[in-house]
Amino acid sequence: MKLLHTADLHLSEQAPERWAALHELVKTAKREKVQALVIAGDLFDQNVDAEMLRSRLRDILGGGSFMTVIIPGNHDSRAYRSGLFFGEGVRIITDWREPVRLDEVDLWGLPYEPLEGEKLVSRLLEISSLMSREKYNILLFHGELLDAYFSSRDLGSEGSRRYMPVKLSYFSSLPLHCVLAGHFHSCHTVWQIPGSGYFVYPGSPVSVTRRETGKRTANLVVPGQPPVEVMLDTFHYEGIRVTLDPFDHCDPLVVIREKIEESDPAARVILTVEGLYNGSLQNLSEEQLVTSVREILDKRGAEAPVFNFSDVRHVLEDDLFQRFNAMLSEKDYSPEQKQKIKEMTVRAFRVVKACS
Repeated sequence: MKLLHTADLHLSEQAPERWAALHELVKTAKREKVQALVIAGDLFDQNVDAEMLRSRLRDILGGGSFMTVIIPGNHDSRAYRSGLFFGEGVRIITDWREPVRLDEVDLWGLPYEPLEGEKLVSRLLEISSLMSREKYNILLFHGELLDAYFSSRDLGSEGSRRYMPVKLSYFSSLPLHCVLAGHFHSCHTVWQIPGSGYFVYPGSPVSVTRRETGKRTANLVVPGQPPVEVMLDTFHYEGIRVTLDPFDHCDPLVVIREKIEESDPAARVILTVEGLYNGSLQNLSEEQLVTSVREILDKRGAEAPVFNFSDVRHVLEDDLFQRFNAMLSEKDYSPEQKQKIKEMTVRAFRVVKACS
């Protein structure tokens, strides 16, 4: 028995890379010979997307070698009305009292609704009272794990609002072996539930926002074994940060080009160039550096870069700074200490020059 667990595809008509990610998930599910593909909420970006795109979904999920089990998330909580057909072998859990049974595994679902605190704990206890302790019980859940200490940046475009907030302790006394969750976009993350099994976020299988950087993943579940992260060949962003050093004689453009060439060719690069550099070494002005970096990125098809750098040749060529640097070189400090002192001195000289 194997399950492939994902969440937060946010399918919409204007995002072909998300549909490509769904095809990749189906391909992965077939390769791994899973019995079910589990989608823990936010399959669609909005309720209206489910209405308009349902027939397209049937073509992808219909007639597969595995079942697809879906619960509503906060983005598509009203998308799965009674009588709507999403494809052969697709099961939607819209009632927490009715699990999907797969041999020795019972898949329970907690469809998204605005519950929290005592009401949410009470609902979990109600679900647990229906569970057989002789079965391998898995709960599908879409909401926020408060123990995770993540920021709003990890939740896609949700902002600071709370969605079904829970703690690991809520599950510790329940006859659960695994909680397969959605809502946390950043990455595959696993927590041990005290006295029980695992709580798992698979991470979004495709970058929905620029905040989701790095190769995307899904979660492979085999009853009785720890969750396994599965890498996906899907669209994603890759953040590259280059910090320039005014005392490094390397050409900034060479450093930036090498960093970009080392990145995943399938990734959409988000480049940030920060720090200070000595433009006189390469006869490279700030404007020329910006123009050249943009040309490199245009060839790669990257996102708009972020530029937080400064040319400090006017400081490094100052007579007073050069005398100070000569004196520093004679001191019995470690290379690391001298580097820090020079950096602090450059910052101080920039302030003085700006005010003079």
